[in-house]
Amino acid sequence: MGKITVELNVPDDVLRSIDLNRIRRMVEREIEIEYVTKKLHGKFQGMDLRKLLEEGK
Repeated sequence: MGKITVELNVPDDVLRSIDLNRIRRMVEREIEIEYVTKKLHGKFQGMDLRKLLEEGK
C-alpha cells in the first residue's frame, strides 16, 4: 500500500478534537470509490447503458 501526506488548513485545536483515524478511513473509502468509478467509466464507455439495463430486467 502506498502512503501519502496531506496538508490541511485546519486550526490545531480542531485537529486535536477530531478522530483522525475516522477521517483517514473516510478518505481511503472516497479514493477507492473514485478509482472504481473511473474504471467502470472506461469499461462501459461507448456502450448504450439504457439497453444494457433493459436487458438485465
